[in-house]
Amino acid sequence: MDVIVHGQDGDIRLIEAEAGQTLLEALREGGEALLAPCGGIGTCGKCRVLMRDKAGTSYRLACRTNVAAGMEVLPDDLGTLPVAGSEATTASGPATQGESDRRLGLAVDVGTTTLALHLVDLDSRLIVASVGKVNPQVAFGGDVVARIAAASAAEGLEALCSSLRGGLDDALAALGLSAGQSVGWQDLERVAVAGNTVMEHFAAGLDPKPIGTFPFAPFALFGNECNLWQPHDCDEPPVRAYLAPAVAGYVGGDVTAGLHISDMAASPALQLYLDVGTNGEMALGNSERIVCCATAAGPAFEGAGITLGMPALSGAVSAVALEGDGLAIATVGGAEPVGICGSGLLDAVACLLELGIVDETGRLLEAGEVGPRLAWRLGTEQEQRACYLDAEKRVYLTQGDVRGVQLAKAAIRAGIDTLMDEMHVSYDDVRRIALAGGFGAHLSAASAARIGLLPAALEHKVDLLGNAAGKGAAAALFPEGRAALESVAASCSHVELSTSPTFAGLYLDAMGFEP
Repeated sequence: MDVIVHGQDGDIRLIEAEAGQTLLEALREGGEALLAPCGGIGTCGKCRVLMRDKAGTSYRLACRTNVAAGMEVLPDDLGTLPVAGSEATTASGPATQGESDRRLGLAVDVGTTTLALHLVDLDSRLIVASVGKVNPQVAFGGDVVARIAAASAAEGLEALCSSLRGGLDDALAALGLSAGQSVGWQDLERVAVAGNTVMEHFAAGLDPKPIGTFPFAPFALFGNECNLWQPHDCDEPPVRAYLAPAVAGYVGGDVTAGLHISDMAASPALQLYLDVGTNGEMALGNSERIVCCATAAGPAFEGAGITLGMPALSGAVSAVALEGDGLAIATVGGAEPVGICGSGLLDAVACLLELGIVDETGRLLEAGEVGPRLAWRLGTEQEQRACYLDAEKRVYLTQGDVRGVQLAKAAIRAGIDTLMDEMHVSYDDVRRIALAGGFGAHLSAASAARIGLLPAALEHKVDLLGNAAGKGAAAALFPEGRAALESVAASCSHVELSTSPTFAGLYLDAMGFEP
């Protein structure tokens, strides 16, 4: 049977479905990017779609709806995402004299939530166009642990690899539109990919299952060229790509690419590199020594696991600030608020702490515990205490959301402090914090320090790198850039936090919201 899918742009296409499948399963196989952070077990409520069938038109959860003949659906438009720091920059080294025809390379940052693509002029070595798209694998779960579990199911690996490849194909087409010219894989002279170790496994068609269990040993650490995965029945020649070298199962090529951009290995000054995502990947060091680790921060800062959480799409609350006795919110694109993304979530919790609506233990107070000017903000949603961020009560945080931020920030802070202990240094010794990634580019250092994610002593040492992994991938389009990434990877020592008693103690210490 066929499911009729209506696009936001008016296009209509048919997706083949089998009896007994859920709508989520059918849309996954059909290549639709649909948010499902819980992996389809029915707990997150994010896979809601507008559906029409014999029973009428209504919103339903795709993971809890079986397909039927004649079913029509209108999924949310995930559209494009801004790429932090995507202005035209030099990809690597000095420009060389090129031919009259533009020679093109592609740099790809394969994130768990976002795909960031940069088109590079190989002669001028400039990034000439960039585009961000939601990684369609979000339909299989919000973090890499969920993706590994999904890949372990029957035909799961092929489904996840196919989903990622389809997302890359779509993103490349969007990149061509951004660049003002048609760009296909055949038009690219070189391709370089940076991503966490699990994503690079999917890109290459390798099973990431060993990364999911101790000792978290991947099949490959990359740092070489290989074929990107493509369907067996594809008639096109394989796409060769350089995959950035990883350090460990949860410290991937996105980290080594970002560290190259941060110049940590070339400077005697001690700096902290931090990429806050579903895994809080970080490194501390200088030209003499670099230690790195990854913390299981969970997907909260990517918008998953939060009641109204979402990626940084149109309508996502991206910033919250105190304004007199109230709050002022800003949304992506200035649209009406429909949810909240990572940067807005961080700001919101910091503001609620300042207002006294959340106490230092993370408890969201009840209306009777605050003054009348704040009481109206407090209510009940999802059978939990909740605080409304806007006067119309469209966007709110629940007690569970605050706890989710608490757990995520404690993991990040404990990871930082574990590296400090490993290096036998203090906050005063750190000269710079290099914040990488889309979330890092929009993160308020003041809010991060207020909730305790960053040490207060380091708040004014923050340097925003933007899409460092993508820029590092752009550098890897050239031989000297690849050599630099491989040198960085070789110089890194890894701290396994899951077996570290130091981390376990620091994690508990970091749980509160003391400034």
